[in-house]
Amino acid sequence: MDTEQLEKQLSVWSRMLYAALGASVTLLFSSFDQYLGVVWLVLQIVVTSSGFFLLFGKRWKALPFSKERTNTIFGYLFASWLLLFVPGFLGFDYLYYTCVSGYTIVLLAIYQWIKKRHTDSEEMFP
Repeated sequence: MDTEQLEKQLSVWSRMLYAALGASVTLLFSSFDQYLGVVWLVLQIVVTSSGFFLLFGKRWKALPFSKERTNTIFGYLFASWLLLFVPGFLGFDYLYYTCVSGYTIVLLAIYQWIKKRHTDSEEMFP
């Protein structure tokens, strides 16, 4: 795929990001029901995998880390991070908070990695 098609697809992914963030925030602040747990799990899997797909997908590696691509990736990963706090409201567990802390460290490492590779310039010969 050429970069123009990927940039068009990125705008679609950016629009879907708002739905993911809205659902994440809604679930974060809503009460927990027996069916809401299934919705949470499915949403957690979809949002997290979307963020990592945009980051590490074969087709997406051809597109440089522009501001729009970076913001979209971190939008999905931030929504995934917010979703991780939903089970924490049900009870306190040291292992759970260790996992959340580990995921936070992974996100910070990815952020630093992307920040080093980020390109805003439109150079023809990088």
